[in-house]
Amino acid sequence: MGSYKYILLWLWAGVLPLCSTAQILSRGVSAVENQKELKGKIYALVVGISDYQNPAITDLKYADRDAQAFADYLLDPNGVGVDTQNLELLLNEKASAGNVIMSMYPLLDQIKEGDLFIFYFSGHGDLETKTISQPGFLLCWDAPPAVYMSGGTFGLIYLQEIISTLSTQNKAKVLMITDACRSGKLAGNAVGGSQLTSMNLAKQFANELKIFILPT
Repeated sequence: MGSYKYILLWLWAGVLPLCSTAQILSRGVSAVENQKELKGKIYALVVGISDYQNPAITDLKYADRDAQAFADYLLDPNGVGVDTQNLELLLNEKASAGNVIMSMYPLLDQIKEGDLFIFYFSGHGDLETKTISQPGFLLCWDAPPAVYMSGGTFGLIYLQEIISTLSTQNKAKVLMITDACRSGKLAGNAVGGSQLTSMNLAKQFANELKIFILPT
C-alpha cells in the first residue's frame, strides 16, 4: 500500500485563510494573492522532521524542506510578513517533543484577542492502537516506533486543549496545517493502513477540521 501525506487545514473560530488562494505544495508553498488584513499579531510555530532519531522510524525526504519553505513564506514581507520574534522554526533534532511543547506553551499567555496563531507540522503521525480510544499523536524527532504515550510525541488530545484555549479563552484565530504521513513499521500500520492517521485526526477535531489527502 502506498504512503499518503495528509494536509489538514483547521479553520477554528472563523479564522481567515492567510491568502484567499494559497497553494500548499508537496515541495513548498507559494502565495497567489495577498493575505487578508488582520487586526492583531501573527504568531507561528513551524515544525519539520525528515531525520528521526530512532532508526526504526522511516526518514522522510522533504518534511524539513517543506517546513523551511513555509517559514520563509511566513517571514517574507511580500508573503505574510510575520515578525521574526513571533515565529519559531524547529527542524529535525531541534524538533524534540520537549522543544515543540515548550515553544507552544508560552503562547497561551502571549496570544491575545484578534491575534492569529499558525501551527505547521510536517513529519510522521500515528495512532496508539492498543487502547480502545486509539489516541493520535504527531511524532516528534525523539519519538519511539511504538508505545507513543511513553514520550517523544505530541498527543492530539493535548494539542486540542491548547488550541481550544487559544480560540475560546484568548479569542484568537487559529490555523493548523499538518502534513503527517505514515510509513515503515510504525505501530498503527497493521490496523487500517496509512489512512488511519487521517481518520483519527478528523475524529479528534470533529467539525473544525478539513482534510485533504495527497498521494505521494
